[in-house]
Amino acid sequence: MKSILATLRDSGSFDVFLDLVRAAGMEERFESDGPYTLFVPDDDVFREIHRPELEAILRNADRLGDTLNYHTVPGVHSMIDLLGIGTLRSLQGDDLTVEIVPEGVLINGAAVVESDAWCTNGICHAVSALLLPPPVARTVAVHG
Repeated sequence: MKSILATLRDSGSFDVFLDLVRAAGMEERFESDGPYTLFVPDDDVFREIHRPELEAILRNADRLGDTLNYHTVPGVHSMIDLLGIGTLRSLQGDDLTVEIVPEGVLINGAAVVESDAWCTNGICHAVSALLLPPPVARTVAVHG
């Protein structure tokens, strides 16, 4: 069994996600920290994202970190576990919704397309979309 980082690297299908991990300086996390459950979009998902959107995430270190942390949940949650869970708290701090539909399992509406890639420091599930954390709520003071 390999680490999350090595598993993703060896699959050859998650190069863009790994580029984001590298840009955020999070390689050590997925190499030895954990255990984590990672919901990871493959390279085909990133081909569907408009280039300016992806570049905007890459240019903003906080947004990049939040996005990667939103894909990561503490602990190990296999597909069987997901069937009995309604929400999972991400490392970013917001919840991910888990929905069971006739076609399978959805994470925030994204289909789990491959599941249960067991790793030394967790488990990976491939999802059909990039999961973006909710925008930060801003309060506007009104003076009158």
